[in-house]
Amino acid sequence: MVIGIDASRANNNEKTGVEWYAYFVIQELKKIVPTNIQVRLYTREPLKGDLARLPPNWQEKVLRWPPRRLWTQLRLSYEVWRQPPDVLFVPAHVLPLVVPKKTFLTIHDLGGLRFPAGYTLFEKVYARFYIRFALARAQIITPSEFTREEILYLFKTSPERIKVIYNSYDSNLFKPVTDQEKIQTVLRKYNIHRPFFLSISRLEEKKNTAGIIEAFEIFKEQRTKNKEQETKLVLLGKPGHGFAKVEKAIESSKYKNDIILPGWVETADVPVLMSAAIAFIFPSFYEGFGIPILEAQACGLPVITSNLASCPEVAHTAAILVNPYRPAEIAQAMNEFVSSEKLASQLKEAGLNRVKEFGWNKAAEAIWQALLSA
Repeated sequence: MVIGIDASRANNNEKTGVEWYAYFVIQELKKIVPTNIQVRLYTREPLKGDLARLPPNWQEKVLRWPPRRLWTQLRLSYEVWRQPPDVLFVPAHVLPLVVPKKTFLTIHDLGGLRFPAGYTLFEKVYARFYIRFALARAQIITPSEFTREEILYLFKTSPERIKVIYNSYDSNLFKPVTDQEKIQTVLRKYNIHRPFFLSISRLEEKKNTAGIIEAFEIFKEQRTKNKEQETKLVLLGKPGHGFAKVEKAIESSKYKNDIILPGWVETADVPVLMSAAIAFIFPSFYEGFGIPILEAQACGLPVITSNLASCPEVAHTAAILVNPYRPAEIAQAMNEFVSSEKLASQLKEAGLNRVKEFGWNKAAEAIWQALLSA
């Protein structure tokens, strides 16, 4: 039996949620797949780092493709047609045009269709095309019940063809940091001063970055009356679709000097920043899963997140849920954390217990069983 896996996204240098999903699932599958089964990892460039360390029955297939676009649709299609695997697994959204009969695809969300304000016209049109194409040719994996229900709502397909397998987080990296000297070193590195609220996501429309800024302004106005003006807001992430709106919100804010954009941050420093913050703010308008929620909970950081999309499913009762369209609700939650050490402590403990229910090993085992059943 030969299993082919698209490893191109897992091999990216600067990974976002989908790329980390592909990376961790592949790394865990290395521990699970029996030695009598051959695995081919398709990649555009030679595999890097830990991804390149392969078991004897695993093979790297570098499919070089000079153009910047259409590697999946053309180059990977040709390889799958020329030497078809028995089962193909694509962990990141897009199928090649040619696929074997037994194919699995992870659809992480339907943001391009359900939250069009966060995407370009091309992305919206393309999303509808590739999802229809995938539903006609592959078994589907989703990271949440929410995404599964979204697919069933928008497209006519059999519920049995969609399997929910939850994402997870890097449990080796994301854990509470108690070394105060280490925390101070990282804070100095990025010129961040306590106390501060932390938000980590792309700075864009879908992630509600402008709403976070408005909520922070409301919070500051309320705290100013109590003569507590020192609290900062740290927005960690790269610009995304709609960043111009975020820039305008910051520039027009009377508290812009208290809003910190560190830019690129080393991955190892993220749990340190999480361990130093008051609370994590993640009131996204639309999420297929929301890995940052688990990362914050694993660091013992209380979470404020959206009551929409998959966020309640992931956070469960271990967070304050707010309407992301109402910045005043976000501000009220921020006030509650500042005012109540008991609440912060309760949600910290609840979050640490919540993340025990997730694991990349669990996700990979479920995916492996799905591939076997094909």
